[in-house]
Amino acid sequence: MAEADAVAAPAIAAGMTADERHWLLRRLHSLSGIIPIGGFLFFHFFENAFVLKGGAMWWKETEFTRNIPFQIAVEALVLWIPILYHAIYGLVITATAQPNDYPYERNYQYSLQRITGIVAFLFIGFHVLSTRGLYYATGVETNYLRMHNFMMNPLILATYLVGTLACVYHLTNGIFTFTITWGIAVGPRAQTLVNRACVALFVILAIVGVSILLAFRAPA
Repeated sequence: MAEADAVAAPAIAAGMTADERHWLLRRLHSLSGIIPIGGFLFFHFFENAFVLKGGAMWWKETEFTRNIPFQIAVEALVLWIPILYHAIYGLVITATAQPNDYPYERNYQYSLQRITGIVAFLFIGFHVLSTRGLYYATGVETNYLRMHNFMMNPLILATYLVGTLACVYHLTNGIFTFTITWGIAVGPRAQTLVNRACVALFVILAIVGVSILLAFRAPA
């Protein structure tokens, strides 16, 4: 029976139409933006929020993530592979998008979602290469002093501010589109309520994110 199922599964996948494959890949794209990418962003904000209590507290509370076993494998499976898939298929969605009849507000949100997705991807690449990438290449940890020097550089601070806000918008508006894609928010009233909740979440996370970045400017 197991053998028959194993033979049938590829046959079913091969028999899918282009629309069916797009339907499946789009839902996986939507899901990956929430789990694990969105979940990690919430955790990353929570973890770095300890800097609001001082550099020493931040360094102490982030020790766990700096010392998890099989670190590279865990980061690849939980973050880099999902992020690459989400980014690449997001570009496919953008390239194949068709005009629609949604109200102007939704069209603006859709356009911002595509723009912030590209900005967020570029920012994440910069952030990772200048922190974790440096550590894997040289063994040098990005400690509080290094982050402080980053945030005291106006160009790098501006990059972090724009990149962080792009990530926050892309996530919160992505939560809204996720509820529509997966049939959670059905009907105009439910979608309006969810949309407003996601806008409020954007404002909250934006304030938290900017506060974290500015807290790194405190003397080391």
